[in-house]
Amino acid sequence: PPSLHPICSTMDQSHRELLISSPPPTSGVQGGNTASTNGGNFARSESHISSSSAIIIEAEKCRQRYKRLHPKDITDDEKDYKTLVHTLQLERLAAIFKSKFGSDGKCKQGPCGLKEEQARVYFDVYGKNEITPPQRENIWIKLFKQTFLGIFNILLWSCVLAEVALILVFSGQSVSKDVAALNTTAVGTLKEATEDVKDEQDADYVTPCILSAVIVMAALLQWYSELKAESQMEAMQKLQAASKVPAVRINSKGERMEIEVDPVNLVPGDIIFLQAGDRIPADVRVLYCTDGMEVDNSALTGESMPEPRNTKTEPVTCPPPEARNLAFFGTTVLKGNATCIVHATGDATFLGKIAQGIKSSRTKSTLEIQIEHFVHIIAVVAICVGLLSLVANLLSPVKRTAADILQNSAAALFAQVPEGLLPTVTISLMIASDQMATRNVIVRKIDAVETLGCVSVFCSDKTGTLTTGEMAVQDLVVPVLAQGAVTSLEVNNREKESGNFSKPKSLDTIALCGILNNGADIKVEKGEERWTGSPTEVAILRACSQVAGGADASRTLRVKPANQKVFEIPFNSENKWMLTIHGTAGQGNYFTILKGAPERVLKFTTLHSDQVSMAKIEQQLQDLMGQGRRVLCIAKREMSAGDVPSGGKFEGTTSADCNFPMKDFEFVGLYGIEDPPKKGVDDAVVMAQRAGVKVVMVTGDHPDTARAIATRINILGSADDVGVSEGEQLQGAAEFSVITGVMLDNRIPRGDNFTD
Repeated sequence: PPSLHPICSTMDQSHRELLISSPPPTSGVQGGNTASTNGGNFARSESHISSSSAIIIEAEKCRQRYKRLHPKDITDDEKDYKTLVHTLQLERLAAIFKSKFGSDGKCKQGPCGLKEEQARVYFDVYGKNEITPPQRENIWIKLFKQTFLGIFNILLWSCVLAEVALILVFSGQSVSKDVAALNTTAVGTLKEATEDVKDEQDADYVTPCILSAVIVMAALLQWYSELKAESQMEAMQKLQAASKVPAVRINSKGERMEIEVDPVNLVPGDIIFLQAGDRIPADVRVLYCTDGMEVDNSALTGESMPEPRNTKTEPVTCPPPEARNLAFFGTTVLKGNATCIVHATGDATFLGKIAQGIKSSRTKSTLEIQIEHFVHIIAVVAICVGLLSLVANLLSPVKRTAADILQNSAAALFAQVPEGLLPTVTISLMIASDQMATRNVIVRKIDAVETLGCVSVFCSDKTGTLTTGEMAVQDLVVPVLAQGAVTSLEVNNREKESGNFSKPKSLDTIALCGILNNGADIKVEKGEERWTGSPTEVAILRACSQVAGGADASRTLRVKPANQKVFEIPFNSENKWMLTIHGTAGQGNYFTILKGAPERVLKFTTLHSDQVSMAKIEQQLQDLMGQGRRVLCIAKREMSAGDVPSGGKFEGTTSADCNFPMKDFEFVGLYGIEDPPKKGVDDAVVMAQRAGVKVVMVTGDHPDTARAIATRINILGSADDVGVSEGEQLQGAAEFSVITGVMLDNRIPRGDNFTD
């Protein structure tokens, strides 16, 4: 409103960092009108602001301050995700949100977070932290549309109305003339003939009644099938309800208040605490995190590789999705814990912007287009036949009444309309939909089944679609040693039938080292095993536990006194390795395990100076990476009494400042890790190709990795490529079968659908 301009202008000139000022004094507000947080979970209650004009002013203040987090050129209906929150210093953020931070960013002590009254106003302004679902059509309106609308339904209803109109207008007009034309010499023949003709006229009501019933029943079947699919989708979404989030706020007395907030009640400025395994409930800026914190952004990017997070302020040139100090709604914390401030909720989140971008009017399916084309042809043919019949009756030497001529013409017209097509199509699609349900596919619109049958090119995301979406160890490589040198390398792969590794004695050491030198953990919740940690660590722990005899055996090995972890240097981007020291404190029996990038670990081993052994290991590394594997190396060193620092107190963060030897490690082996293809995908690709469907894999992986996966699942070099040279396969693959993200961005239309 114009009246707010002076207020906003004054606010912009002074204390621009304030998102909202203290609530204005209220008059005549009873204590009962104040909403209680009830542990941070408050419903949208009446605001403490008394008048509507005050509410508008406060809301406008919030919005003006919130705009300071976005570029100046952003519009209200902006669909792209734009924010500056990752470029601001923490002091600036605290001032913008009027939220109090701890000096170290941890916010574990003292008053921190938003004041309760501020949180209420924020909630009134920004609403619930949930993405606005697509507007659902009323089920009865939907039934009405499916019954009476649609070009084919309109054609059939036109036939029904025309037949009823003819019956009502011309019924009885030709009865007497028909009777007069009969032979009436016998007694009672006139009466019987009259009744026969009337019966024939009455029987005409059966056709429109049956046709109406067919249309209504077909619509009811389609309506019920789609309603059932939608209810199943809703039930699945309810099973994914998020748990409460630990947060901190300041009560009316200025004291710290630790609470658990429902995710829907979070507001910008809330300080929350996250740990490994938590689903991130809103878009947040990281205030503090442990070293090596990682998040799984596959829900947004489709890539299963974890992404690290830190607290470093990013430059203005850094796009928000690439900022390491931001975490996004719908993603998951894989490793570490963090203290974060919420900066966007609901539709303003990255995921919310994506949801807004795909909200567009539903395009016609191929079946609807084909039926519409067919109906146009039928309508033209029927009208032509009806007109020809009318002309023929008018020019016929046999004189007929107007009622007879119209009835003959209408009958010729209606005979061209295939009344049985609608129920036939509907029932066929329902049968196909039920068959899809047996394959764990929910069909929301039954005509989508026919669209699927028209597909000639199938583009599929790799991670989580063609692959499992979880990292898994596929290869365990151990050396065969002779006189301290590597004579060969023994490669152990998973068995095709069981998917497990065999358990030769040669794998005992690599399994033990993988279990002990590992940041992942196994938890048992409600009788089920839960593996927590980064995907790579979980993959190694799973494989090594399986070789060792299972999760229980893995836990037993970890708790043995001789295997107790006494020191650890976590993995970081500088070292590119993780080190752990194990042994019984006070007894001097220790051993060190080093795991990380092969080029970093091998230089600490005894084989580093052996060129022949290194050449064999390098060749094996190339073979594994050529198959799309991510390779980690592991080594072990037994410590002598002289290697142990005085008092058994180990220190250090890098190889240069450790107070224990970082040399002469024994090469233990290699882990070949990948996101493996789902079971049956390779056969499904071949079946699609034999059906004439071109299968394309869309991925952001390195082309070599993408090519390795595509070859394994038969997108490249499938059984149908017999007789085609490898060069021709790869040439076609480079352009058409494996598409990187950049290539896709350059080829897809910019609009909301593919009709632009």
